[in-house]
Amino acid sequence: MMWVMANTPDDSSSLPPLEADVAPEAESASTPPAAPRPPRWPQVVRWTLLGVFIAFTLGLAGVAGYVSMHATPAGPTFGWPLKITGRTNILIMGLDRTVSDQNPNVEYPVSRTDTLIAASFDPATHHVYLLSIPRDTRTAIPGHGFDKINAAHAYAGAPLTTRTVENLLGVPFPYYIELHVRGLVHLIDAVGGVTVRIPTDLNYDDNWDGLHIHLKRGHRRLGGAEAMEFSRFRHDPLGDIGRIQRQQEVLDALLVELRQPRIALRADRVLTVLRQDTTTNLDQTQLVALGVFGARLPQGGLVRETLPGRFGGYDGYWLPDPAKDRALVIKFFYGMDAAAFSGTTIEVVNASGSRDIATDALARLNALGLRVVRVATAADASEAVLIVHRGDPAVAHVVAGIIGVRRIVRTPAQGGPDLSVVLGRNPEAATPDPPAHR
Repeated sequence: MMWVMANTPDDSSSLPPLEADVAPEAESASTPPAAPRPPRWPQVVRWTLLGVFIAFTLGLAGVAGYVSMHATPAGPTFGWPLKITGRTNILIMGLDRTVSDQNPNVEYPVSRTDTLIAASFDPATHHVYLLSIPRDTRTAIPGHGFDKINAAHAYAGAPLTTRTVENLLGVPFPYYIELHVRGLVHLIDAVGGVTVRIPTDLNYDDNWDGLHIHLKRGHRRLGGAEAMEFSRFRHDPLGDIGRIQRQQEVLDALLVELRQPRIALRADRVLTVLRQDTTTNLDQTQLVALGVFGARLPQGGLVRETLPGRFGGYDGYWLPDPAKDRALVIKFFYGMDAAAFSGTTIEVVNASGSRDIATDALARLNALGLRVVRVATAADASEAVLIVHRGDPAVAHVVAGIIGVRRIVRTPAQGGPDLSVVLGRNPEAATPDPPAHR
């Protein structure tokens, strides 16, 4: 494979951009005038107040330290002023209570993810896509074999959880947000509670975990503790899937509260929650940009799904359905059809010297249904390269993104695979500029 790289011109250009959407023809002069629109000032006022509120609570004015920060990855998806310029994928982790919370002598993170949501903010369609991953999903956790996906955080925190989800879905997540177990309780209390519909009485007691749920049916206004109980209840015929549905209902109710202008009056309380209970690698300006984008979503702009699968196994696993998962993920995160991937062939040459890099790449390619026709090893290479022989440029961009390739070259060929990828020692964490939404 290294001969392919040697014969590739140094000035090889990247893939051609997708054709721009054609603007509709100008309306005829004879077209009757449109009916007058209702005034938009109520929406403008609401968005403005929410933007001011978010900016205040996240310290945009220069007050640092409201959220616990880690190194922020480079990425092309944020711009000024407070804009999202491309698809932005974020992994949201709601953490369960940890052993270290109860035992101060435990000095390593042991939290499992009680809630795991893969989110994609898409400015091309003005949508936010939320994919809930059941906590009992059976998957391969790098270095630990097959287990429930919520164990990844207990093994090695957010980095391993992110890597596990990327391998499961075939989607890169350069950003993450961790909300600690008490954070949801405090956040709901900070906004003044949420209103949900409880279809039937919920009763459950767990003395070991200190969980006691006793909620009556009906439309109810719940404080933080009660909302947490409602979202954690899983002792009905649907089990964890029913719990996810209740979590989504609480999330919807919380978003309703956050979109109310009166929320600005509770800024100080929300500020405290963000400071104490949230960990993220997004910086303050990026968080504000996400908040403004969410506040301006149109009707139906928030799309939610749960990872398809079924219950099975001896330990209550949620077993993914690869075909359904693939179709949903490709539609949600790439705006494409799964057939474009299943019809693409690819060879993988591991020149990184690392088995882990190759294992991750193959897992992500398989998750999207690409046909891997050859796997080989080669001499050491410092740079990952994707070589495009033929096929859909949008598919090539997706492949580059999920395996961390920055350099894409074209080398037309009549036979062999559609794509060839050479894995280098240091794959980039950030994705290439995404193609236009299709």
